[in-house]
Amino acid sequence: MTQIIAVLSMVPRLSYHLRSRLPNLRISDVSPGQADTLSKLNEAEILIADCDLLIPYANKLTSVKWIQATWAGLDKFIPHVQNTPRDYILTRFSGESFGLAMSEYVIAKIVNYERDQRQQYENQRLAEWKQEGKLINHRFIYDLTIGILGVGTIGKLVAEKLKLFGATIWGMTRTVPKEKLPYLDEHRTVDNLPDILKNCDYIINVLPSTQDTIGLLNGNVLEHCKGKDAVFMNVGRGSVIRETDLINALEQKWISGAILDVFEKEPLPKESKLWSLPQVTISPHNSAITTAHNIVKLFAANYPRYVNGESMINVFDFNKGY
Repeated sequence: MTQIIAVLSMVPRLSYHLRSRLPNLRISDVSPGQADTLSKLNEAEILIADCDLLIPYANKLTSVKWIQATWAGLDKFIPHVQNTPRDYILTRFSGESFGLAMSEYVIAKIVNYERDQRQQYENQRLAEWKQEGKLINHRFIYDLTIGILGVGTIGKLVAEKLKLFGATIWGMTRTVPKEKLPYLDEHRTVDNLPDILKNCDYIINVLPSTQDTIGLLNGNVLEHCKGKDAVFMNVGRGSVIRETDLINALEQKWISGAILDVFEKEPLPKESKLWSLPQVTISPHNSAITTAHNIVKLFAANYPRYVNGESMINVFDFNKGY
């Protein structure tokens, strides 16, 4: 019998890429909010879904055995299913493509910040030829010591790409690695987070939102950064620090700037003080976007594993929270 795959997603051309890559599967496009949405979902054993669209139906699924999420972070979805019976495998979208995209963002933002690209754009708008300040007196990536909080699949790739430019890399993980990692010059566990904060020019958060990471940088934790005038960059999850504590760290000059792609509340409210702070750079949670062909690439790699009862890629661990 032809396998039915239900697709509940707003990712452009996702079904097209699925049909092209896996022509022997029957792809069922499901629209959210319709009278027959749930019945169509329950006709399928496998779902590919955007988490926000799936939430209203998550506890009413009767046939599903595998859900492939189109999101990397599932912290908005998990509370809706955490304490309910689940007879399915949940896999999240992540991998090399996501890590490479995030690496591009990190490198671009560091270069723009160090060379004061904002001022350069302003000079161009005013038709002014200026060679002053950071435009001619800036640090290169090889001058920087960069701390990466979370050296998993994505953090590892970010570290590797920064290492290519000659940066000194400090990494933080939950446990001590079993072997020396070539992309890390220094390693610390969470207990020794202050060591990283005291020694790095940039602190880059790549951590997911879990019970262990929520509020990790709250309070006066970032005060450890003040000796280095560090820049804080967040491409992980906004829950790692309260917005009020981040603003306080900026106003107290514990950190010299912040480059933010994720926030405690999204979309970032217009009344947030972060919008008006000159040392803050804001982007709308787009450091790494989900693309159809990359979702399908992961799904195509996992599908035979699922069929054969083998270990699958990016299985979500409900105990760890990622």
